[in-house]
Amino acid sequence: MLSRFLLFIFIPILFLACGATPKPYKKQTLKEIPSWIDAPVYDDAKYMYGVAIEANREKAIKAALSDMLSRLGTTIESKYESSDEVRGSYSKSIVKNQVKSYIAKTKVNNYDVIKTHRVSYREFAVMIRTDKRKFADALKESLKESRESINKELSHVKSANVLQKYNVKKELYKKSQLLLSDVMILSGLQSDFKREEYLDFISYVKEEFLNQKRALNFYISSDKNSLGFAKNIKSLLLQENFNIVSKKRDNSIIVNITSSDNVVRSKAIDIIVITLNIELFSKNQHVGGKRVVLKERYNGYKASAYKNAYIHLREDIKNQGIKEAIGINLNLE
Repeated sequence: MLSRFLLFIFIPILFLACGATPKPYKKQTLKEIPSWIDAPVYDDAKYMYGVAIEANREKAIKAALSDMLSRLGTTIESKYESSDEVRGSYSKSIVKNQVKSYIAKTKVNNYDVIKTHRVSYREFAVMIRTDKRKFADALKESLKESRESINKELSHVKSANVLQKYNVKKELYKKSQLLLSDVMILSGLQSDFKREEYLDFISYVKEEFLNQKRALNFYISSDKNSLGFAKNIKSLLLQENFNIVSKKRDNSIIVNITSSDNVVRSKAIDIIVITLNIELFSKNQHVGGKRVVLKERYNGYKASAYKNAYIHLREDIKNQGIKEAIGINLNLE
């Protein structure tokens, strides 16, 4: 009786299940990619644009800025190619060969992200836009501030010793070279930009540094035991194209090198401890130097131990740099 009752209930349910109409399958379509992602990018009279696809928004913006600067570099390069651009030491050929690399280092702070699109879970696209006038005004202001800062530092260093002057002027020379990219960009963006004024300034800072380097000379003296140390220091300075003089001059950096030693004996091994004293003077003013302690194995012959110490000092200078190893504060980079 119970089985008939269950059968009576099951059969209608079965027919209802078989007769149910399945829901139609909806095919999922991929989100359409906006045309601006693959379309050529052109600047207009007011704006410069950049487009890029990267793993995330931040990387895409950075790549888009590079894209914008790359095309700007190509545009400006073509302008230099079609003109007779010669000014001081910056000839047309030098400018043409370097313009892209200089412009690639330019920082762009004023830009808008005007379009974004998530291409896939690992690709993000952006379009950025920069106002040309605001971009140029920011570069002009930056150039003006940099020139004023460099001139101020050049003025302050006039009373310093020759070693300090060299280091400061070399650093200012490197800073002035970075201005060339902004000068190139502004020359390409604005025909009335007074580029000659800045090119002359960059050349002036360069000449200040070169004159200072030519004026910098070293007179090196040493005792008998320190001749090998003196030779190492002379060799390094000559490699960096500094002047070594045989007679003291009024503007010479005097390098005095002396050394002393002490043999420490033990049952296992004898050690000779060599103390090297290096002192630098400019017009009787102490301007550097260092006390260096070198330890060598002693086999009964001081000449042999000193020879090894000469080699090890040379290696220390190579690995640590001349300032850290022996206390000569020179900007060699």
